Amino acid sequence: MKKSKLQSVKIILTELDKGGYHIFITVKINGKRCRFLVDTGASKSVLDKTYYEKNLSQKKLKTVQQETMGLHSSVPETYIGSIKELEIGKHKIKNYVVAAVNLSHVNSTYSQLKASKIQGILGSDILLKYKMVIDYGQQKIFIP
Repeated sequence: MKKSKLQSVKIILTELDKGGYHIFITVKINGKRCRFLVDTGASKSVLDKTYYEKNLSQKKLKTVQQETMGLHSSVPETYIGSIKELEIGKHKIKNYVVAAVNLSHVNSTYSQLKASKIQGILGSDILLKYKMVIDYGQQKIFIP
């Protein structure tokens, strides 16, 4: 793969404990910068419900009685909303339908580890759909 013709986005590789790393990326939601965890094991990308309500609109969330499970917790309901524009580097995704879930448990853990909180999780749905490649050596995500 020729990386010179690909768009690239800088990742922030953070060591949270000895030998344990998380990847973060800065994205823009409707022009506003947000910090996302890059999680290749997450089947869907999600946005923090509180962030959505404060910054996008509480009225536009639709409640879905569907349990959402993560590595350390599950929530009984999910909320569905729409983002006018999700920007990852120069790559723009218009009218993206997103699940909004309570990420307070994740941010509580990051707070204990002295790491910055996140507003969302970039999951495998977007990574796969747009054929994104994570390059740890260059600390970038490449997008064809």
